[in-house]
Amino acid sequence: MVKVVAKALVRNSKGLYLVLHRSNTHPLFPGHIDFPGGEVEPEEIPEAAVVREIQEETGLSVNPNKLKKLFTKQYRQTTHMLFEAKLAEPDAKVALSWEHKSYRWITPEELKSLPKFSDADPYYTDAVDYLSNQ
Repeated sequence: MVKVVAKALVRNSKGLYLVLHRSNTHPLFPGHIDFPGGEVEPEEIPEAAVVREIQEETGLSVNPNKLKKLFTKQYRQTTHMLFEAKLAEPDAKVALSWEHKSYRWITPEELKSLPKFSDADPYYTDAVDYLSNQ
C-alpha cells in the first residue's frame, strides 16, 4: 500500500511562511527543518489530513477552502503532497506539539533558499526543489 504524506506551507497575514524544527526526540530526522503536516490516515483525504496535522502540530487553524495544492510527487512507496495554507485567524499564536522544538516565520525569498541536506527527509528535499524553481 502506498503511504501519502501531506505537508503545508502555512502563510500568515503578513505573507510570511511557517518553518518548524523537529525536536531532538522525534523518531524521524530529529532536529531537521520541517513543515506542518504528516501521514494521511486511510479514511482521510489529503486536504483534511493537512488541516488536522497543522492544528495538532502548531495549534493553528487554516481555512480548508483556501488550500492550494503545489505538487504531488512519488518517492518509492510514498506519495508526497505539498499545499499552501492560509491562517484562519490572522493573529493566532503557535503552540508547538512534542514533535517540534522551535519555529520561525520566514519571507518567500528565505523559503525559496532553504538549505538542502543530503540526509534530509525526502519530502523536504522535494519541497525545497519545488520552491527553488518558482
